[in-house]
Formats: sequence, structure tokens, C-alpha cells
Amino acid sequence: MKNLNIILLLLFSYSFIFCQGQNKEEKKSIEIGKTSVDNRISNRRYAVKAPIKLSKINCIQEIQDIPNYNLNCENFKVSNTIFEGNDKNRYELISFTFKDIDKAIIRKINNEDLETSSPIIFKSATLKDYIFFFPINGENHFGWKLYMYKNKILYPLGQRAMYWKPEYEESSISYSEILNLYESNGNILVEIPNKYVIKNDSDYKNYPNYFDGKYYEKGDNLIYEFSTENINYYKKYENGLFEGDYNRMINNNVIDLIK
Repeated sequence: MKNLNIILLLLFSYSFIFCQGQNKEEKKSIEIGKTSVDNRISNRRYAVKAPIKLSKINCIQEIQDIPNYNLNCENFKVSNTIFEGNDKNRYELISFTFKDIDKAIIRKINNEDLETSSPIIFKSATLKDYIFFFPINGENHFGWKLYMYKNKILYPLGQRAMYWKPEYEESSISYSEILNLYESNGNILVEIPNKYVIKNDSDYKNYPNYFDGKYYEKGDNLIYEFSTENINYYKKYENGLFEGDYNRMINNNVIDLIK
């Protein structure tokens, strides 16, 4: 009887140790599986959020008579004309000639507006849309007007003015050398090294209509974020200026035909 009790005790102990070990293995397996799932989710989130760099389009600068320009790109041409309308206001008409359609941007200009030069043109890697970056010209300030061409419509995404740091005001640095454009989660991102820029937005009080887009720092760069969702084909600003897709503005009675 005593031997039987010893045998039963040994069997119980073995069963207990076996179950404990099995539970540990199952728990470990569950934890490994959970970690694997978490990693997949994390990787998927990173893949969604990781910005995609936009590729720059090479265009040939044909005859240029400043401030007018004429760019010949692979699939379209871009040119501009500045003129005075019958209402004595100054306007800039930027024309886009594609293979299947002609489009135009119209900008009302007065002394409060900032002059731009010929655009730097990018192409979206995923949406196949074009992004037009119009540099703002100035002695101690710089910036841009940003447009997107999508589904045969020109959309003004936003504009921004800022100041060079004093040591770069008279330098020959070009936009092409210092900026990158990305797309990420329905936004176009403009990235500029912060060493060139006075970062305090209060310095831009002379240009209250040039605050479009979110602004934040990331490492050694400044990021300006412009949404491509819920956008309109024209913008009107508080100072009376406007700009947008000229064809659609005319067709939808936003403005009258400018003569």
C-alpha cells in the first residue's frame, strides 16, 4: 500500500510538472504570436505613414523674357503672361498646354502680393498627379505657392512666406538645392533644412495671407504640410487677392472673364 501511494505521488508530480511546462510553452507561443502580429501591425502602420519622395520633372527653359517664362516639359508646356486688365488691376495668367486639354491659373496681383518665378515641377509616385512649386522671389524673404494638377483640375494647395537667416540672404542658393517634396497620408510635405530659415512665425507678420499649411520640426529640417483632401479649385484671401483654376472659375461664375 505504501508503495502504491509512492507511485501515485510520483505520477501526480509528473503530471503537474508536465502541465506547467505545457502551459509555459502555450503562453510563450501566444506571446510570440502576439509579438509577430504586433510587428506586422507596426510595420504596416510604418508603411502607410512613411513619406514617399516626389520625383522632379525635367523641363527645358525656352525663350525667357523676365518676368515671363516658357517651359517645355515631357507631357505639357507651361508659360505665363502678366497683364493689366480693363479694371486697371494687374493679373498673371499661367497657361498649361497638355496633349488633351488646355488649363490656366489666374492670379490677381497688387502691391501686397509676392512675385513668383517659373515653377519646379514634381510628379506623385502613387497618384500620378503633378505638383507645381512656384518659388516666391525676394531679397530677404522667400517661399512658394503650391498647386496640384489632378483629374484635369488645378488646385491651389497653399502658400508660405518666410525669411532667410542673414548669412544666406545674399547667397546664390536655389530652391532645387535645398528642398525636397514628399507625399504622405493625403498631404504634400515641403522639407527644408532649418539652418537656412528664421523659424519664428511671428517674423512673418508682414505676410498674413501666406500662412497656409501646418508647420513643424523634424530633426534638422522644417516640414510644411499641405492637405490634398477637401480642397477647392480656387482661393480668395482677406486682402482681396484670388487665384485658382481659371477655366473652372469662369465656368462656375466665380469671376468674370478678365479682359
